[in-house]
Amino acid sequence: MKRIDENQLLDEKIRLLEIKRNQDFEVLRNQFNDTVDSLKPVNIVKETIADFKKSKEIKSSLLETTLGIAGGYLTRKMMIGKSAGTLKKISATIVQYLVSNFITNKAEQITSKEKEDKLEPSPIQQN
Repeated sequence: MKRIDENQLLDEKIRLLEIKRNQDFEVLRNQFNDTVDSLKPVNIVKETIADFKKSKEIKSSLLETTLGIAGGYLTRKMMIGKSAGTLKKISATIVQYLVSNFITNKAEQITSKEKEDKLEPSPIQQN
């Protein structure tokens, strides 16, 4: 009689373990599907764009870089014109580099000053 009870107990434990295994497998399968979806190129691009929209630092950095490159490019085009000799092209490239760096640094200084101004309370607020 004791043997039957032990077998029933063992059967019940096996049944519970099978239920737990099935639940764990379902969780694992869902996690796998979520991982596969998140690694699709379309979703990676969507997440990157969403992160870009949220980050103010990236936006300001991109703006600074774009302004620097555009300023340098326009300066070079104004120097060279439609046609130019080798010396003029080399000097235009150097000037383009210098102007790009100058504009980028000034843009960084302006944005860092704006950040400092936002952090410091105004004299009116202190009184």
